[in-house]
Amino acid sequence: MRTETSRGPLTGPEGDGPDPAGGPRWRALLEMRWRARLQEVTELALAYHEAAAADGRLPGAGGSGAGESGDDRLHLQRLRRLQRRTVTSRRALADTEDALARLSAGRYGRCEGCAGAIAAQRLAATPETRYCARCARGCGR
Repeated sequence: MRTETSRGPLTGPEGDGPDPAGGPRWRALLEMRWRARLQEVTELALAYHEAAAADGRLPGAGGSGAGESGDDRLHLQRLRRLQRRTVTSRRALADTEDALARLSAGRYGRCEGCAGAIAAQRLAATPETRYCARCARGCGR
């Protein structure tokens, strides 16, 4: 018996993992997240490079920072913040791509730690997750 939760994706007979028949809905959700994350990565990378080009230098491009003005320090802090956000966003994009690959391979919704089903509620909240709640707690993920 398939059930459709009010939150969207179809679940299996016990409501514990994704129903293979719900694959197109999981794919649509993951592809939507992929597009949004790709746009975010692009915008952050452009903002970083535009800010870096504004004064012609990149953080860590030499100098000890001694004698920098307050404006220079603020500019470097902004560049570092943009760089961290870009890296975080790229990791999220890669996680989404990995989830799409698992879906194509028929492994989506299976825990990489114990091979058990990942609860549909967990997948609905974080579709890219690789681990069931128990394994995620055990590994600090």
